[in-house]
Amino acid sequence: MNTIFSLYYKHVYSIECKIGMSERYHKSINYLLSTKQPWVKYNTLVNLQEKPLNNPLVKESKKEMVEHSKIQELIKESKTWPGYTLKRHNDAGHPIHKIVMLADFGLKLNDPGMDEIIHKILSNQSEEGSFQSKLEIPIRYGGSGTPKMGWMVCDAPLLLYSLLKLGVDDKRVTEAADHLISLVDSNGWRCKTSTGFRGPGRKTDHCPYANLIAVKALVEEPKYLESDAVLFGVEAQIEHWSNRDGRKLYLFGIGTTFGRLKYPHIWYDILHVLDVLSKVPCAREDSRFVEMLDLVNGKQLDYGGFIPESVWQAFKGWSFGQKKEASPWIAYKVALINSRVI
Repeated sequence: MNTIFSLYYKHVYSIECKIGMSERYHKSINYLLSTKQPWVKYNTLVNLQEKPLNNPLVKESKKEMVEHSKIQELIKESKTWPGYTLKRHNDAGHPIHKIVMLADFGLKLNDPGMDEIIHKILSNQSEEGSFQSKLEIPIRYGGSGTPKMGWMVCDAPLLLYSLLKLGVDDKRVTEAADHLISLVDSNGWRCKTSTGFRGPGRKTDHCPYANLIAVKALVEEPKYLESDAVLFGVEAQIEHWSNRDGRKLYLFGIGTTFGRLKYPHIWYDILHVLDVLSKVPCAREDSRFVEMLDLVNGKQLDYGGFIPESVWQAFKGWSFGQKKEASPWIAYKVALINSRVI
């Protein structure tokens, strides 16, 4: 299939633009390497400086990260999976988001404690193929009104993403990816579930959040990177940005809140969207992607940092859980996005 992106939106980076991005990127590297947060240092060494995993500095920072009390607490909470009933998909305290964070930080299936978490996820696979969460859908919305295992396109892809990111090689992971691909429409992923519930939007609209995390999961597997499903999802995501002054889709709009720098990637915001789209070659060439990235890069401080503009209270003890000082992890996420472009 030829790319579905219109030539009208293609963007050619000028030499000046490339130089500016490169200077900004290297300023971030110096800042990131000076941090004492091991998850920042480890990921900077591995993903930005491309140091091998057997490099002494990499091994030291990985050990320090895995043994850190904050990471150990995330592992402990993730082991409670499926945890309490998932009633709101932006419930920052739910174990599903802790599992995603561990994957984001670079932990792998052979790290202490991860095998138990992985086993619990793999053991709760639906007949269709998607991994399930503990859900409770009220009777008035088509559910049973009682907690039960099921899947929604706004939660199952997060589990698939985590397993792929953690390095799990299992046929059940492939089955989950195949099921996710089977759910795509020509305008991306719409609201589909195993529960009978459908969100507050037009049936034929894509759901911006479900679409985002579906693409997020699939692009972790190279063979899906330029698949029709991913391209449909990417175009839907970028088109939503183009129509940001229009109507909301499933209550998701693109305004002031969307543009605030925030982590973890629990909901629908600009940093989450850029992190996903930057992994797809044709998306990086689109001028609408560049508009979003320019908006974020414009917020960089002189020394390379970025101050969080919105926070999840469940993570107030982390650098990205406050709005007074720069967060090295958010700076790393922005640098990672830029590294895929320059």
